[in-house]
Amino acid sequence: MTHLEDLEDLSAVVLVPTEAFRQVLETADPSLKNELVEAFSQPDNQTVVLVPLPENDEELEEFLKPHKMAIAQKEIEHWIEDASRRPKANADLFEEWFDVRFHSVVLAVGEDE
Repeated sequence: MTHLEDLEDLSAVVLVPTEAFRQVLETADPSLKNELVEAFSQPDNQTVVLVPLPENDEELEEFLKPHKMAIAQKEIEHWIEDASRRPKANADLFEEWFDVRFHSVVLAVGEDE
């Protein structure tokens, strides 16, 4: 049985890929065009990143800042397996490639292993 004290308070950052990101992927691998159009038309084409519960927006941004490039690279790797074809990511492009939505409370329920 789960008890209140067993629930870890987390937050969720939801990354919604933009049209700019779709275009970057298509340019890197034109064979993905139809698959990208289909995937990006789906409202559930989003990535959820669990983060510690921040006190405010500034704390959330400070937490995310060093992770943006790695998250963007992971999203690119999901679509383009060939490393030589992957577009280069950086923190500035992250802002262009993803709309970021924040959910303040996510409860992790499960068994520890």
